[in-house]
Amino acid sequence: MRKTLLIIFVHCFALGFYAQNNYKPDWENLKQHEAVPEWFADAKLGVYFHWGIYSVPAYGGEWYPRWMYVPNRVGWGSEIYKKHRDTYGENFHYHDFLKNWKANKFNAKEWVDMFEGMGAKFIGSIAEHHDGFSLWNSEVNEWNSVDMGPKINMVKSIADETKKRGLKFMATFHHGFHNIFYPKKEASYLRPLSRHNLVFKSVEVPQDEKYKKLYCNMSYDEANNLWLDKLNEVIEAYCPDYIWMDFGQRYIKESHRKQFLTNYFNKAQKLSKDVVVNTKGDFFPTELAVVNVERATMEDITPEVWITDFILGSSWCYNKEKRTAIDSGKAIRMLAEVVSKNGIMLLSAGPMADGTMPEEQVKAMEGIGAWMTLYGASIYNTRPFVSFGEGTTILKRDPEDAWNQYGAIKKGLNQLNASDIRYTQKGNIVYAIQLGWDSSNPQRYLSVFSKKAKHLKIKSISVLGSKEKIIWKRTKKGVLVQQPKVKPDQADKALVYKIQLK
Repeated sequence: MRKTLLIIFVHCFALGFYAQNNYKPDWENLKQHEAVPEWFADAKLGVYFHWGIYSVPAYGGEWYPRWMYVPNRVGWGSEIYKKHRDTYGENFHYHDFLKNWKANKFNAKEWVDMFEGMGAKFIGSIAEHHDGFSLWNSEVNEWNSVDMGPKINMVKSIADETKKRGLKFMATFHHGFHNIFYPKKEASYLRPLSRHNLVFKSVEVPQDEKYKKLYCNMSYDEANNLWLDKLNEVIEAYCPDYIWMDFGQRYIKESHRKQFLTNYFNKAQKLSKDVVVNTKGDFFPTELAVVNVERATMEDITPEVWITDFILGSSWCYNKEKRTAIDSGKAIRMLAEVVSKNGIMLLSAGPMADGTMPEEQVKAMEGIGAWMTLYGASIYNTRPFVSFGEGTTILKRDPEDAWNQYGAIKKGLNQLNASDIRYTQKGNIVYAIQLGWDSSNPQRYLSVFSKKAKHLKIKSISVLGSKEKIIWKRTKKGVLVQQPKVKPDQADKALVYKIQLK
């Protein structure tokens, strides 16, 4: 009897152990992973930030460390090479900025308070950008923010504060492009000398052995192994709910990409966590990763959840030469557009090097949060309606856009206005989100109810934030609704009709 029980116990333990290590570095096996857990589909809005050594010069963007070594650059970033030498001299290298990165005003709680106040349901820290500088206590990369510069473990700081609030934590990795971010002597597909129309006079990146991990002066195999080692550190220490990936992962060996997913999914499985990873392109199969379309939307409702990234400031990182921020009303209108088509919006802040969040970005977050606090019910936990919407604004593809993946479109997003309606649904409630307050035309037809939704019966219609009785009637053209006479708070950003179905 005891022997039988022992056999049963060992068998059950073995099954449990196998279940806890279910994933293998094989695409078909990895596709067992559910790409979109419910929490992600419900969240709708997330935020992270671009903060690194590049925040010290705060000029030209987060690609400053690349363009400061590229003479005769044509187009974007062309002014950085000369600007850097005019300001700091010819012998001032990227790593020299570290002595000026003190971050004495950084406060993780204040940052996460701002992000949560904006309405973000998942909050992230940049883990590493293209520049090769890690923002956690890395043992595989001595060029990290704990041993150098601000002496802060950013990933841990933001993760701890986010988890305290019961929100989901995200870490972003851009380091697949680190292989070719800095100019290299050799020219190949994986490290092409001529990418982005570059014309090099010489390679000026420091070649000393002690700088090899920062400037990626190593073989392609070494760089791939370091790519994976960095990810494994963060997975083991923090296991983020979402690991966000930038475009550069396509330059990483397929074997390493599969091994990363295997490690991540198995670790999450052991912790009983539902995790997410995204793909910008096809470096991961879309069956196991969420599609990311940068600063864009989709043409129509998609069967699968997707995500798009936008900036809160004038560029991804802080730019002292251009102190602007997104208009909060525009952000809300784009959010409604994205959510109506089964998408999720991710915003990126650009803090100053000292840890201060720029005032203009703070105000933008406060404006977004003010609307979300009142009308978030029309966004969170919703799903697409039978139609994404209607209106006069035409959204178009840009054929010259390098990020025009999966049919994504950009043109027209900035023009969304009160003539446009976007729909979301939660159970038997449909939200018709009017993208602004319309002073000139207080009546409108919700034409979807004469087309795809003509079979649905309506019980009542109200406006969120208003106590007025809403006048409406059903016609052959759809449902004719009348705006309330008194404008609800924050309705300049978007007005929300709540349609109760029978």
